Order: sequence, then structure tokens, then C-alpha cells
Amino acid sequence: MCVFDSADATVLWNRAFLKFFPEHAAYVHVGEPYVDNLRRFYRERLGPDELPLIERYVQEGLDRHRTQQRPFSFEHLGRRLQVTAFPVPGACRVRLWKVEPEASVATDSADGMNVEPASTKQVSEQVIVEATLLDHVADGVMVTDIADRILWVNEPFVSMYGVAARAAAVGTGFADVYRAAWDAHASDEQALYERGLATLVDNMRFAGAPFELPLPRDRWSRVIAQRSPDGKGFFVHVDITLLKRQHHLLSVAEARARESEAQLQSKSMLLEATLDRMEQGIMMVNADRVVEVCNRRAMELLDLPPELMASRPTFGQVLAHQWASDEFMHTPQDVLDFVRGGGILDRPHSYDRMRPNGQVVEIQSVPIEGGGVVRTYADITERKRSEERIRHMAQHDGLTALTNREVFLEELHDATDESQSTGEIFAVYFIDLDKFKSINDHFGHAIGDKVLVQVADRMRRLVDVSDVVGRLGGDEFAILRRQVDGPAGAMMFAQTLLDGFRTPMQIEGHVLHLGTSVGVGLYPASGTGADALLRAADAAMYLAKSSGSGRALLFVQPTDAVSESVPD
Repeated sequence: MCVFDSADATVLWNRAFLKFFPEHAAYVHVGEPYVDNLRRFYRERLGPDELPLIERYVQEGLDRHRTQQRPFSFEHLGRRLQVTAFPVPGACRVRLWKVEPEASVATDSADGMNVEPASTKQVSEQVIVEATLLDHVADGVMVTDIADRILWVNEPFVSMYGVAARAAAVGTGFADVYRAAWDAHASDEQALYERGLATLVDNMRFAGAPFELPLPRDRWSRVIAQRSPDGKGFFVHVDITLLKRQHHLLSVAEARARESEAQLQSKSMLLEATLDRMEQGIMMVNADRVVEVCNRRAMELLDLPPELMASRPTFGQVLAHQWASDEFMHTPQDVLDFVRGGGILDRPHSYDRMRPNGQVVEIQSVPIEGGGVVRTYADITERKRSEERIRHMAQHDGLTALTNREVFLEELHDATDESQSTGEIFAVYFIDLDKFKSINDHFGHAIGDKVLVQVADRMRRLVDVSDVVGRLGGDEFAILRRQVDGPAGAMMFAQTLLDGFRTPMQIEGHVLHLGTSVGVGLYPASGTGADALLRAADAAMYLAKSSGSGRALLFVQPTDAVSESVPD
């Protein structure tokens, strides 16, 4: 399929178009005149004796495009194709190609096009059938005028957005259709709807990057837009509900993928004809340790020379080449020992290995009955990065990137366990921001969030490498300081914290004065358990805050008395 606007400029096309006409693959673009498309088409198919007539053929092709009332058929690159053109009133003209049944009868024309004999009734029926093809594609299609009023939609669009009938959408705006789709649903999704509507309104102003919209009943659509030179809009709406749901089932999907890969490995010897098309590297070593099969992907992933692998080397020769090129410079010792021992076991096993360029390769081995092994190589660099990002998100506060409450408490538990055996003391600081609520209320949450980010940055600059800084929630922070010199040393650092926030913050032209109140819990004087220490520091902080802004107090047992204080 290829769509052209009223000025015969290219608007959009699908993969089948490029499959049928590969000569356009590197050249067709939005806004390309149809005559350039035709000229490239005829240049591909005309012989030297016919090339002088190319402009005549191009003009005849353009005339057919504009006035075509019946299908045409022609031979192209070994296929017999049938093409039908039909208009979308007031919007565009669509050309559809399909492979023609072998039994079709056609009459040759001068330029190799074949006009199919058909009665007027047959032609009308054929055009109607072709015009409804867009109703049978999986994705929704919407065409708008220059004012973004809907000119035409297909049936998948009607179904996706719950429109009563196709005619009900014509003449309205996409935002109206989107509102109507949400009208009958519960108010607890109001926030999701409002975000979606805002996204829609913003993106309808410009036909640029694709955007995603939430729909009722936990459904999602991705909208891909294209504008023609005359201002008409062509929008494809793809149902991405399944993709969104799969994001929540990532771990399950990965497990299933690994199972599928294992099944594939067990049958890999039967699939030699497709080895070079695979994204996974495969190497088969026979019982004599000779590499019988090594596909292109394996050579790419391991930087193996094609001439070496074409010589049917032994697996030992492959390893020797890798040793010589420092392939194993980042490999853990246990894997190095395994490689030095020959790199092959008589049982299934797998391991990950980092290459010199930082790429991470997953290597799996499956023994072959009668001797030998099949080894597979997969680039899992992005998967490892994703796993690391997920781990980081699970352990850190999303706004400030500080350690979150759960991980901070784990660190605190570890510190108490360690100190119980070593006898070393450490301090916990509970920090609350003074005047933060008034700043948040007066300047808004966006400014408030930037204040919290700057607070986190200042704390990072004040602590030692061995200290742990965490955000417990809201404007409450905590610091675990592992090395302190008794109560005096603990309070000296508390003073450092107070001093660190005396300098006003400058955010978006606002000069903001923000103080802190600090409560200090000292192990073991303030408590011997992690929870007790944090409660002690919390209690000291509230007492400091009630005594006036910008103070620090140390909590000691057995009462809530304060043994040390640092005034503002």
C-alpha cells in the first residue's frame, strides 16, 4: 500500500510496498512526487532500447493514477501484481498492490501494464472491495483536514475508540473521539484520562514522533502521524495493549525466552540452512574437538576471522586465537580456569563473559549425543544494563537518586551487626528541612522537587565515601556515618550539616532560605538496634525542631534527655 495526497505527493507506505518494489527502499520519502516514484520504477524495468521513452511511460502512469477506474496487472521482479487505486474523498488517493492469481487473464499495453477486461459492474464491485481493504488491516487509520477535522476513518479505528459508527467520527476532532471513549468509565481513571488528553492535544499540534494514549479497560494505542504538504493529516493507530502488559511481566517473558532458546539449541543441528539469518551465534564442535559449524553471528560476537573458521579449526585453535587477542582480559578467574581446561564439559552449562569492548556475551553449551557440543552466543549487554537499571530503581529514591528507606534500613542493620562484633561506634543523623512546606506551598511542587534535589546534592558533598545518605520520605533524610569520634565528633559533623544549609538556594530566579533540624543517634549510647537508633535520632530531631530552627540534638539512653546540642 502507498498513500498520496491531493498533490500526488507520497504520504505513507507499508512494508509490503517495499517488498514488491525494492528499488524504492532507499529513496522513497514523505513528500516525494509520484512522478519520481514512477521514474524510478520504469528505470528499473525498461531495457536500453525503451529508456528513451521513459518520460512517456511516466506520464501515462501518472494519468492512470489520477483517473484509474479498474485494476491493472503487470509483471515485476518475478511477480505478477494487480494494482487498484481509489480515493478517500477530500483527503488522499490510495494505491493497493497484491499478487495476482495465476488464472487471471490480461491484455498487454505498450508499457507492460495489463488492463484487465471487466464489466462496469465488475469494476465497481472490485473498487468497493479494494476500498474496504483498509477496514481489514489490524491498525486504525484516520485522515484529517488542515483544521484537524476527521475526513475518514477505517473500521479498526471505530472499534478501538468505541465510536458508534464511522459517520459519527467524520467532521469531529480526534480529541472529541478520545473524550467520548472515556465518558462511560469510572472516575478513578480520571487522572489517566487527563494525562492522555493532554498528550493528545500537545501532539496533534505537530505531526512528529509517535505518541501513546491510555484507553479505558487498561488498553493503550500508539499514534503515528504524518502530514502531507497541503496540511492533511494521516494517522495510524496501533493497539499496543499487549506490549504494555508485557512490561509488567518482564521477568516471566525473559524466563520463557530462555526456555525457547534452550529448545532451539537442542534442535540447532537440524537448522543449518538458517544459521546465518539468526541473531544468536552458534558453534558446533564434534567429538574430535573440530569446529564443524560457526555461523556469521558467532564470528561477529567473538571477533573470529572468517578465514580461520573456514579452515575447520579445532576448538583449541579457536581458544588460542582468543588468548592471543586478549579476549579474556575481563573474564573472572573461575571462567579462566574453565577455558584453560579446554572450555568444554560433558553436561549442559552456561556463563556470562565480558569482552574487551565491554560487550556482555551469554554462552551456553549443550552436549551432543555421541560426543561433541553445541555452543550458543547471545549479546545480552542491553539486558544486563536493563537489569542494573531495575536494581538501581529498586534501591534508590526516584527524585533524588539517594538510597531509599528500605535500603537505608538494611545498611543500618548491617552496621549494628558489624559494630556488635567490632565494638566500633557509629552515628545516625535524622534530618528534616525547615521551611520546606512553606516553600512548597508558595512556589509549587516543581520548585519543591528541585529543592529536594539540591538538598541531596549538598548532602553528598558533605559526607565521606563510606557514609550512606538516604531519603526516608517527603523532606526527611538520614545519614549513616560509620566513622565518628565519640559524641563530640558526632556533633561536630551535625554542625557541618547545619552550616552546609546556611547558604541560600537559587532556583529558577528564586532565592530560597532553607534550614535543617538534625537529630543524632549514637551507637550504642542511643540504642543497640537499627530501629531503635533511627527512632532515637527521629525523636532528637523533633525535639531540636521544637526548640527552634537550625538546631542539632543528640539522643542518649535511658531517657529522652539530650546530652549534646548545637544551636543555630
